[in-house]
Amino acid sequence: MPPTESPPLAGRVIAITGASRGIGRAIAELLHHSGARVVAGARQRPAFAGLAISTTELDVACEGSVQAFAAQAIAAGADTLVNNAGIGVFGPLDHIRVEDYRRVFDTNVLGTLLATKWFMPEFRRRHESGLPSYLVNITSDVSARTFAGGAIYAASKHAQRALTQTAAREGAGHCLRVTEIRPGMTDTYFSGGTPGRPERAQHLQAQDVARAVLHALAAPLHVRVDEIVVHPAVQSVEY
Repeated sequence: MPPTESPPLAGRVIAITGASRGIGRAIAELLHHSGARVVAGARQRPAFAGLAISTTELDVACEGSVQAFAAQAIAAGADTLVNNAGIGVFGPLDHIRVEDYRRVFDTNVLGTLLATKWFMPEFRRRHESGLPSYLVNITSDVSARTFAGGAIYAASKHAQRALTQTAAREGAGHCLRVTEIRPGMTDTYFSGGTPGRPERAQHLQAQDVARAVLHALAAPLHVRVDEIVVHPAVQSVEY
């Protein structure tokens, strides 16, 4: 009989932010089923019935909360951080409120920055021990473009893209593999949405984005996946 093939992420330990529902939850479940041990954090502690996924409350805009999450994941042997937590507020420029700006940037930008900050020393330590590390940032296809009504959201995604590319440059010296996942229209709870509405039937599903993450993390060691852009076929072509 041929030998049984190991799951693609067997032995891996992966920390995920914003994992209570939508894309984050789909990522956590797929990576768990692909053999990884998953440490999942979110504002409301995630619940994964019947799955051996470690969960914790996490406020990515609070440095103490992020530090505690990183410590828990690192103690478990984390080799990967997936920054997924994100929110959006939309509307014309002259309707923007300062509190909306702060809420979006605190979650999307500060949250990405803080989580990356507290995992980076561990990633360097792993390299010194001859071990690989990975950072995946879930941004958006608007991290490199704009649209009417999306000033705050698009600006935050441009900032996340800058953080991602900076992490890639700074991590190159210790072989950190950094990937930006840039989804287009996705049928999730994002911005108050309710998944499953007929008009979103042809949008990406959370599982589509999760599969992009798995593709990046399961690549051979000699491969670095810098960026994945994924759109539903019904979305207008944008570059």
